[in-house]
Amino acid sequence: MINFFRKFRQKLISEDVSTFKSDKIVRYLFYAIGEILLVVIGILIALYINTSREDFLEDQYTKSVFEQIHKDLQNDRVKLVLDIENIETTNQFILDMLGNKIPDSFYESIDAVTYDDPNIRPIRSLCTDFVAFLPNTKGYDLLKLLNNKDLVNDSLTNDIISYYSQLGTVLPEYNKVTVEISKRNIQEYKQYDWFENWAIGTYDPDFIEYLKENKDNKKRMAEFYSYTSVNETYWKDLKRNTDELINRIEKKLETH
Repeated sequence: MINFFRKFRQKLISEDVSTFKSDKIVRYLFYAIGEILLVVIGILIALYINTSREDFLEDQYTKSVFEQIHKDLQNDRVKLVLDIENIETTNQFILDMLGNKIPDSFYESIDAVTYDDPNIRPIRSLCTDFVAFLPNTKGYDLLKLLNNKDLVNDSLTNDIISYYSQLGTVLPEYNKVTVEISKRNIQEYKQYDWFENWAIGTYDPDFIEYLKENKDNKKRMAEFYSYTSVNETYWKDLKRNTDELINRIEKKLETH
């Protein structure tokens, strides 16, 4: 089409202007309008190509952000599974001790060798072990910076924002309360002669006797359990929500 208008223009120029008739003027105007249209079409094509390229780059960057969120959630899930197992073990030990369900033979089996056995180790920190879960937020921080209009009403995006917003408000309170109680219990431990051995993880029969018989310790365990039982429920709900988001992001990435 460009060659057509170029040849048409050259033909008009080669003709004597004085011989122009009305039909030639119309033909010249037709040529002028055609050139203008070509320029406009060229500009529109350039704009379309540029916009398409920008949309593609934005789309690819958005995909990379969701991939990072997916990676963060997977890493968090690994830690959540371990934390839940620890909380469940601690809470069950506390319940059994408070309910006098642990036989004397269990205490009698504890010595310098078995003190570090995985089945016995949890009793060393029943009232002082706390879970301070800190989620990875690299992907979420990138999501907050996105200016993608397609994400405004996206249900997955909104649920991700809600998920991390809750972690930023509720989770610190759970961490704070558990840490404070744990620190307070450690301060109580300092008054006993077995404290130094306990602090470095060395077996001390007096500490085992304390766990078995001390009434104040049972009160501390009951207080600690009143919080960790709530933590256990919250951590399990958090894991379910994490699993759900992981699955939904995977489906989004598959169809991207």
